[in-house]
Amino acid sequence: MSRIDFIANRADVIKNIYTLYSYATGSNLEYKEWAIQRFKQGRWYVVEPFGDTLMFGPSRFVGYRDNSIDKHRIDHGDGTQTNQKFRELKIYKEIEDPYLSLEFTHFMNALGIEKDSAKFFIPYDLDIADLKTAHSCYFICPTHCDGQKKEAWKNFLSKSIMAIGWDATDYSSFSLEDIQKEYTDDPKAISAFNLIKQIKAGDIVCCTNNNFGLWGIGIALSSYKFEKNIHYAGIDSDGNESYYSHYIDVAWLRHECNNYIPTQDLKIKLPEKQWVPYGTLTRKDVIPEYIRDFLLNINRDNMETTDIYKKYIALLEANKNIILTGAPGTGKTYLARAIAKAMNAEYEFVQFHPSYDYTDFVEGLRPTKSDDKGNIGFERKNGVFKDFCIRAMGSNAVSPQNKLELFKQHVLASQNSVAIDYVDTKNKEPFKVSVREDGSINVSISTGSQQSATDKDIIEAIEKGQRIGQKTYPYCIASYIEKNLPSPTRSSNIPYVFIIDEINRGELSKIFGELFFSIDPGYRDAKDLRVKTQYQNLINDKSDPFFEGFYIPKNVYIIGTMNDIDRSVESMDFAMRRRFAWEEVKANENTGMLDDLKEMKDEVIATMQHLNKVIWDEDENNGIEGLSSAYHIGGAYFSKLSIYLNETHSNKEEAYRYLWNNHLKGVLFEYLRGTPDAIENLKKLENAYYNKDTDDTEG
Repeated sequence: MSRIDFIANRADVIKNIYTLYSYATGSNLEYKEWAIQRFKQGRWYVVEPFGDTLMFGPSRFVGYRDNSIDKHRIDHGDGTQTNQKFRELKIYKEIEDPYLSLEFTHFMNALGIEKDSAKFFIPYDLDIADLKTAHSCYFICPTHCDGQKKEAWKNFLSKSIMAIGWDATDYSSFSLEDIQKEYTDDPKAISAFNLIKQIKAGDIVCCTNNNFGLWGIGIALSSYKFEKNIHYAGIDSDGNESYYSHYIDVAWLRHECNNYIPTQDLKIKLPEKQWVPYGTLTRKDVIPEYIRDFLLNINRDNMETTDIYKKYIALLEANKNIILTGAPGTGKTYLARAIAKAMNAEYEFVQFHPSYDYTDFVEGLRPTKSDDKGNIGFERKNGVFKDFCIRAMGSNAVSPQNKLELFKQHVLASQNSVAIDYVDTKNKEPFKVSVREDGSINVSISTGSQQSATDKDIIEAIEKGQRIGQKTYPYCIASYIEKNLPSPTRSSNIPYVFIIDEINRGELSKIFGELFFSIDPGYRDAKDLRVKTQYQNLINDKSDPFFEGFYIPKNVYIIGTMNDIDRSVESMDFAMRRRFAWEEVKANENTGMLDDLKEMKDEVIATMQHLNKVIWDEDENNGIEGLSSAYHIGGAYFSKLSIYLNETHSNKEEAYRYLWNNHLKGVLFEYLRGTPDAIENLKKLENAYYNKDTDDTEG
């Protein structure tokens, strides 16, 4: 077995390092374990600066172009070959240095790996001093043309560059003073050229969408370069086409498929500030933590709260469905969202109520717009949960380019010869294909002649699913790929969490219908046990993933929330109960919602615990008659203090009074309504809240 799809430049390597690192730090446990093994088993590691963080990638993985878990499993290649390719291309050089060994140990420890022995390649034109140099973070707008940022960003991404405009003059040999003379009346140009001339390989580059977010985050691969009109920036306000010629090579690593990364996803925390939203090119001398953390998939909130949510995540992963139950206000809904975030999951939220039904949740008939004659028809529409399952399945279709690469690996793994039956070739005979040394496809037919099938033609045939003109061999190969190679579409492995608030308030048998079967943890991803839904006969689109029946993908999890003391709890039948794991949420266990109270948090928790102990003391198993721990007051009630507090919290006594009068007193009175000594007990609870003496015994 021999791979030939070697890397061609540093950008290829950096992207591979990032791919493997993303597997190792992601939420897909299968990919995570696989990547960790690659890191553990490596002998030679390529070193690259990602800003001020040194990243390491095993040479056997990072030495092949656009490598992935799928490609590597088919053929992992030979590490000695990748090492030789690094030397031949003069991209990397071997080095031994105690600094690298120490940084390597830190890097591996962060992945949970104990390994301190390795050999290293560093970029050919860098030395250890360069790897120790501090880096900056640059923010670049992709165009000055209004309304055309998305297309300009796509050009950055496709060409792996960032660029600025102004005159098409090569300033490679110009000093800043020379450039200032060129733009004496344009300080913006001087500022932009001053910055672009300072960028060095390893700096972080972010492409901005004003203050809305970032189109992408990447690593600079070069210093200043010039190529006339390398970047098309769009049509300016005068109707002229705009081209930029001054650029930097960039490996764009983090970006959305068809949109920008919203600012809120970056979790910017004071004292750090957002980038300057307008302007061509700006810089932060110190790389912001929010940029570094987002690029390297470091979730500091998760790091601090993993232990808190670990038991819930383990319970959910084992059972697929859980219900969080407990006293009102204990933050069950807050906790459900926090669990989903701690899992790095996509999630959706609905709240059940008595009018919620099957058509809302699964599918049903909905009216269509009236036609020209005013007639209204009906059509089948998916409900919120069915649509959620479709999103969770994902559309991880392998690109035509990757399909072709997988096919080449398949051919090489078959002793570089695969026989393909004809589809409509002129000679009506099978032919054989092999992969030439340069990676092109060779076609051998029975007459002994040799022909080529270009990558471009095969990819086009895969995309269109038909013969391209008279070129029949590419179509035959494309047909073979689609028929014989593993299915290019598979369920997404990103966790998807569906949160149902107040799950007991809906009529569950009416809402779930025949999905009672599908939500059973034992039947996740059971394609052979698909459920025929009530409207199955109206699904005519064969591309619908549920054309043959419904099932819940294995990466879909359900979290329900409900209050213990709600009378509608009794409406949950045993068929539903046995499909969920149940976890009680105590008032003192889930206090993250009180973080906004800052220095008052501990004081507020103590007040809450004091009040709840009088309601019902679980340690002593006593309290107010008729109540229990299910009647405890949770943190969600106490978080309302923030409504009444001023910025300095100097009015906290007043805020406590408002909280009691406007929120707690009424709830507690409802608990006690109709019970003996209701007024006396309410007074006892008020005293406990204000931390007054509640001992009524005589001395």
